[in-house]
Amino acid sequence: GGPGVTINDFLRHEYVTTELQKKIIGTKDLSYTGEFGLQELLEKSSDILASEEVAQEKEIMNVFFNHLAKRPGMVSYGKEHVMKLLEMGAVDKLLLSESLDEDIIEEFEKKAEELGTEVVIVSTETREGVQLRDIGKVAAILRYEASS
Repeated sequence: GGPGVTINDFLRHEYVTTELQKKIIGTKDLSYTGEFGLQELLEKSSDILASEEVAQEKEIMNVFFNHLAKRPGMVSYGKEHVMKLLEMGAVDKLLLSESLDEDIIEEFEKKAEELGTEVVIVSTETREGVQLRDIGKVAAILRYEASS
């Protein structure tokens, strides 16, 4: 973010490495600098950030469902099964539906943090999020094949 001309010059003159350029998801013309500019950037970027988050949620849920179809031993779902596997340290990514009660989310998040497990809160505003809700609101992609 920044004044329009500055953004374009900055990107065009290769001040940003190719690897970093690949991570740019959008540019925004700003009126302010400093803290006010950062706040303006966040406000103007909410649409881009929301769609990026939805895309990441869809991608991780697609990985889960692909494993479920092809390598079912690499995933688990349902509160009890997933918690048991989480306690064993077998969970790589913990998928929690936003429709879960807050206290249950906190319980899973606390255990996941202790074990270095990534937690993804999945919105129910996507088809994949509805599917997660419908299979028990809790799912996991495992580090290794495990039986609970």
